[in-house]
Amino acid sequence: MSVEALLFALTLDFLLGDPQWPLHPVRLVGRVATSLEGACRRLPLSGRLQGTIFLVAVEATALLPLAGALLVNAFFPLSWIFEGIVLYFALGGSALGREVRRIAEAFRRGRLDEARKVLSFLVSRDTEAMGEEAVASSGLETLSENFSDAFAAPLLYALLGGPLLAWAHRTANTLDAMVGYKTERYRDFGWASARFDDVLGWGPARLSAAVVALAAPLVGGGVEETWTTAFRDGPLLESPNSGFPMAAFAGALRRRLCGPVSYFGSVEEKPFVGRGPGPDGLDLERGLSLYWAASLLLALFVVLAGVLLS
Repeated sequence: MSVEALLFALTLDFLLGDPQWPLHPVRLVGRVATSLEGACRRLPLSGRLQGTIFLVAVEATALLPLAGALLVNAFFPLSWIFEGIVLYFALGGSALGREVRRIAEAFRRGRLDEARKVLSFLVSRDTEAMGEEAVASSGLETLSENFSDAFAAPLLYALLGGPLLAWAHRTANTLDAMVGYKTERYRDFGWASARFDDVLGWGPARLSAAVVALAAPLVGGGVEETWTTAFRDGPLLESPNSGFPMAAFAGALRRRLCGPVSYFGSVEEKPFVGRGPGPDGLDLERGLSLYWAASLLLALFVVLAGVLLS
């Protein structure tokens, strides 16, 4: 992928965020998935096979038209503009950072209820009875996981295979968010989508932890300490990937994240990652500084790699 396209996509993401348009490509993928789920469930096959066909069908529906458009675009001058726009819609780096900033601002004004309300739009866990520590921890966990899934992964795959590969990951990540639950309804049907997202997220999660470690001194952390925490505590969580950037944030901030959390009235026991006290609103602001610093470092790395590969 051209350096011009990478820079254009990063600029659009920073300036515009993730627009909430009805025809946003991610929403279109969601609509396609919703329409295909029923048809796939009616197939006379096991739940896992139905879900595998569902995954292939949605990926093909999303990627084949895009591949055709990119192929035609390659024959036009300034083709990097269209490539940059396609990658921009696969990125979600700045949007969540701005939403988490609203939580930090609510803390600064002493409005815990407002902080809970903003958080409720970002996570599926129960937020009504959360205290400041639980809200701050949830915000940092969401921020760190988003750094890997919505920023590092699209950039890495764009570098390796252009916007088409970036969208293969974004589609998989969207499907995992829709059907990758271990509930009775989705345990089997969502298995293929969840595993495919795990495979694609393996490299970006570990790259994210490494980049956060490099940025740690900017918020008072240590590179070695953050690296050690990420790769010591990252595997503790059930997800094979999300624990690494979360533990990296915990190590850089020298705070404890995760732990038991309530989903739909039921408490799920999760291990803690990191060592130290639980976070507060000021730690959430430090986490935002870490998020933007790590994002800048990663963007510089990807652009430099693009220059060397061009």
